Amino acid sequence: MANVTLSLEGLSQLQKMQAFLSPAAFTKAQRSAVLYASKAVPPAVAKGIGASYNIKAARIKQDISGVRLDPNGESATIRFSRRPPTLAQYGARPGTRGYQPGKGRGMGWAKPTRPGKPLTATILRSEGRKPYTGAFIASGNAGNQLVLRRDSNGRLYSVYGPSIGSIFLGRSAIADSLQATVKQRINEQFAKGFERAMNAAARGR
Repeated sequence: MANVTLSLEGLSQLQKMQAFLSPAAFTKAQRSAVLYASKAVPPAVAKGIGASYNIKAARIKQDISGVRLDPNGESATIRFSRRPPTLAQYGARPGTRGYQPGKGRGMGWAKPTRPGKPLTATILRSEGRKPYTGAFIASGNAGNQLVLRRDSNGRLYSVYGPSIGSIFLGRSAIADSLQATVKQRINEQFAKGFERAMNAAARGR
């Protein structure tokens, strides 16, 4: 697992309300705000990554295993799986075999052979489809699709794309802007959740 902690800003004003509320009411409002903000993180991360990377939102959310906001409301920790998605999750398309002529091949009068095309996949949308020579799609034991290649010894190995954690944690071109966007979303939702909880308390709920 890999974690990233984002500092939260602009929430100190909420803590000043503690002097005017019972400890129980403030704690309840804060917990409600934490839950409200936590639910907003996976969709925000999925939207940001999906805008640049060719991977579905549902698959992105699978690798966000938990979001924890500190009780003091000053930081949020997001936990990501380190296991990268297989290349099949990045829109892999199988290659094609070359044309195989009949009689006359190599004898000067048959049509020339047409070369086959390798498997392709798109990781970054801006870069389009890229070839992966020698790779092919196969079904795993669980029925999931895998992209396989052979190494120099003839052994099969799986081909993967970048992990969701590595995209978010600073190893990609969008990491900084995505973290800033998610941080802002956490702040907005925490404040909104706190306000909702206080309004509900004022109505006696």
